Amino acid sequence: MTAIDPRFRPNGRNWPLIWAYLIECGGSTKTSSATSMAVTAALRGYPGVVFDLDSNMSSSLILGYDETALKGRKTALDLLYGRATLDEVALPARYRIGTGYDDEDFATIPNLRIVPSSPAMAGADTAIAEDADRNDWFLELLRAYEGDDTVFYLDFPASYGKMPYSVLRMLDEEDSVIPSIKADPKDVKLVKRLAEELERVREKNRGRRSVPGRPTLNRILLTGTPTATYKESAARRAAELAQATYGAVLLPYVRYSADAKKLYEDECPLPILLPNSAPAVDYRKVMTHLGFIDRAR
Repeated sequence: MTAIDPRFRPNGRNWPLIWAYLIECGGSTKTSSATSMAVTAALRGYPGVVFDLDSNMSSSLILGYDETALKGRKTALDLLYGRATLDEVALPARYRIGTGYDDEDFATIPNLRIVPSSPAMAGADTAIAEDADRNDWFLELLRAYEGDDTVFYLDFPASYGKMPYSVLRMLDEEDSVIPSIKADPKDVKLVKRLAEELERVREKNRGRRSVPGRPTLNRILLTGTPTATYKESAARRAAELAQATYGAVLLPYVRYSADAKKLYEDECPLPILLPNSAPAVDYRKVMTHLGFIDRAR
């Protein structure tokens, strides 16, 4: 294995940084941010893995795999049940350039893999409730890890259930819980509930030696912020509220773009589909801010 920059292995551990995209709100832009940041980093030379842990399969779709493409393949559910290893589940991230399902209908994204989801992930909380040992699925995955990825990008469902908990308990303070939220005052107010949930996880695991148990709200991403042509008052108020309440952990803003929704229709991540759009430009600024400069430069 090639030498790994120590900033991607906090405390000398064997697994990468963990970025958890989490907020109890549907349509909050978690998937857009997780995939855009992962692809931006990958194109700059930083290998990573996107974990699609949401039964709606949005990250899987954007990175080249719908239910038809996944027929007969292993998914995140196989990791949860211990039926497969990470390398057996993770697939090369790709994006659609044709209309079919042959290899020539897709282009591969270098340095990036996707752990695809399935509709059956809707039962993940129940699966853990039925067998407490399944709560350790992510712990076991991390301890067995031997790769050279820099970041695990985890795209969660809009809930704080047992499956998210099984992952959050493995985060340390150097990792990041990143709520990606739209510039809307009601979405900004949901961050308080997330902070309370993270404190609950920390308190429950305080003093334990088997898991780090320190998930930390140390970054917030505000998307859909005003532009010269998009001047919604709610977006402006949300930006002001976020700055006043969470200014110390706010990442650079990601501006609004009406075309950004096309990534689902075209099955292609934003940095590749619309590289010159305002949000694609802003996601590059976010990754530069986080220290992911282009390694080719």
